[in-house]
Amino acid sequence: MSETLTPDTAVTVPSGTGRVRATIVSAVLAVAAVTIAVVVLWQPWGERDHLSYADIEPHRDAAWLGTLLDGLAFAAVGIALGIAVCRLVPAARGAALATVGALLSGLGGVAFCAGMVSFGSLAWYATDPAAVPVDAGTSFMTYVVDNPGHVLGAQMAGFLLYTIGGLLLMGALWRARAVPRWVPIAYLVLTVGLFGLGGVAMNIDQALQTLTVLPVAYYALRAPVR
Repeated sequence: MSETLTPDTAVTVPSGTGRVRATIVSAVLAVAAVTIAVVVLWQPWGERDHLSYADIEPHRDAAWLGTLLDGLAFAAVGIALGIAVCRLVPAARGAALATVGALLSGLGGVAFCAGMVSFGSLAWYATDPAAVPVDAGTSFMTYVVDNPGHVLGAQMAGFLLYTIGGLLLMGALWRARAVPRWVPIAYLVLTVGLFGLGGVAMNIDQALQTLTVLPVAYYALRAPVR
């Protein structure tokens, strides 16, 4: 014998529970995005992409903290942005883009976190004269920079997946008209800027790009609970 669920017998999620879930996702997305923007502007490890012993040693404690915060925040944004967009995009328009984008941004954020935190921890130990003599630490960091695959490879691959996933998620929001049109446009323009700028301008551009997800958090919080 089989039993057919009717609207009266189907299990439903209480609206209060759904609202709490939406609040958590939006809060995580907002806090993580602000954290990334702060770390990018702060640059606790010194100049961007300067990874030698001499570059990192003066900032080793701040660099470790920065890589930890940046990595965790990237993972949180990658996952929370996907969930928020999937809440906002209806099944008929942009659903496929939202699903693929959420998968890529989530995986990318986690991979970026793994690479970022790994490098920060490795560099913290390598630049401690009490653990590794300065000459040996300098040679070791040179080797790491020249052969980055096992440490920075995950970070670079994760950033690429995160970037592609974010663009697909913005495309889903555009198709569904779930947020004002300027949000995905601004995200796209600022993403392009990441690959054409350098120095302080690139830091500002990345901070603004990350903060562009704040309206998504706001609209995801306001969306009706389904």
